[in-house]
Amino acid sequence: MPKSGAILSSAALLLTITGCGLSGAAHITKPAQHSNSYTVSGQVSTAPSASPTSSSTSTNPSSSSPVQSSSASTSPSASPSTSNNLSSWNPIIATAMNSLASSTDLPLAAPTVIPPAPGPGFGYLTALTTQTNVSWTVHLLDTAIPLGVNNPTISQHLDSRAPYVGSFGLTLLGSSQPVSTSPQRATVLRSNNPLWLANQATAKATASQKMTVGNGGDALVATAYAYGSNYTNAKLVWYEGNWTIEIVGASAQYEQAMALSVVNYLHTHYLPPFPGLIMIDMISPSTAVGRIDWINGDQLMTVAARQPMAQNPVDTCAMAVHWTPYH
Repeated sequence: MPKSGAILSSAALLLTITGCGLSGAAHITKPAQHSNSYTVSGQVSTAPSASPTSSSTSTNPSSSSPVQSSSASTSPSASPSTSNNLSSWNPIIATAMNSLASSTDLPLAAPTVIPPAPGPGFGYLTALTTQTNVSWTVHLLDTAIPLGVNNPTISQHLDSRAPYVGSFGLTLLGSSQPVSTSPQRATVLRSNNPLWLANQATAKATASQKMTVGNGGDALVATAYAYGSNYTNAKLVWYEGNWTIEIVGASAQYEQAMALSVVNYLHTHYLPPFPGLIMIDMISPSTAVGRIDWINGDQLMTVAARQPMAQNPVDTCAMAVHWTPYH
């Protein structure tokens, strides 16, 4: 069964990079409390800033007081944001985006909801930003002690139970990745999504059959592709407008069950109106991780939820659904 080792390893390597300092001022003073949501680490700014001010990131783990994350920022059922008001942004995301705004001219956007903690008693949410001249990424992380965004000691204090919460980012596509036609866009989406398996291209399947995903009025027709003598190693594929959704890593039966929540969610929550690819990798018969990519003009957007859970695919979809420009 395919796992997500490659994506986990790549995130671990990124943690060795030290980022720039904290941006913005602290505006939240509610004491830290553990609950089903992560607590938020360090100094935070809850509103986008046109001209954010930067300050040096402290290397003292206790130098910043943690604050409680707003439940509106962690629930996948939250309504899409139409403006950058104070309640729209998780404060860790606001701080990370303000940090990027002070150091890049690339377009900025972020999800107004983030994946929830796997359960009660988890650590402190923080973030690490990375960037190049054509891309930026925000890595959401869970630490055992409160640490501010881009604190250089983050990699030393990751919560050992489930350190990688998720990520999101943007890349400008150059002439080496043309996207003027549908086949070109499909190629770019597949090549950039690490959960897409080149060795499971449809042409290499040994058999295929139609299956129903979803239930009632939400039901859609999907195709299950077998890679072997039966469907214990399968890929389930269906379409929602310009979007392709693929589930890999398990038998067709388990993939069909996992598809139910995704189909039901997307029946009432709308993905960005661009061509995109949703990849879901089954980690066990009942848990998965997700990665989503879509293309708007010459921009490639990416969101991922990293905790293997039953609701992970919906959590990942919620990040894409609530993708909002950050001004």
